[in-house]
Amino acid sequence: LTTANPGTIKLTSVDLKSSVLLTHVSQVFNYGADYLGLLKAGLVAAGIVPLGLEKICATEDIPLKDLLSVMMPTAGDNTCPYGLELTTNVHDIPKGSRLAVSTNLLGSIIAVSMRATRQTSSASLAGGLLEPERRLVAARAILGEWLGGSGGGWQDSGGLWPGLKLIHGVTSQKGDPEWGVSR
Repeated sequence: LTTANPGTIKLTSVDLKSSVLLTHVSQVFNYGADYLGLLKAGLVAAGIVPLGLEKICATEDIPLKDLLSVMMPTAGDNTCPYGLELTTNVHDIPKGSRLAVSTNLLGSIIAVSMRATRQTSSASLAGGLLEPERRLVAARAILGEWLGGSGGGWQDSGGLWPGLKLIHGVTSQKGDPEWGVSR
């Protein structure tokens, strides 16, 4: 939460050197407008900005202050004295590295957003998730990949579970679906 820009959502990617201040719901759904489409997709997949509003915004744009005032009601005149600010920083992994960064970044954005809006059993913004919560975050991360168009998939969500993962590849052979297609 921030009081610097009430009724807005500020998204910043330190590593991509990009920042935007969103004032209307339609801006959240414009994933290709800047380098922050993945962060926008994370807000939608986490339920901060409901996916159902995208179609409504085609005919009637909604100020984010109206949405945020419903999410964070205050006593009195129903104005929202707060805004949301989301800042990410991926250290030393280049964009397009094929290291499942987008899925795991989405998972982090979704998990912290769900915690901040009390969609998880923990009131803390840090720590582990329960297994059903982890599975929900993984499903939402896959949705976020689809929305943001970053190209990750179900196989990339392993970072949401603790521990090391061992993947062992073998050369395809006759009879395998990948035979003649992959290396």
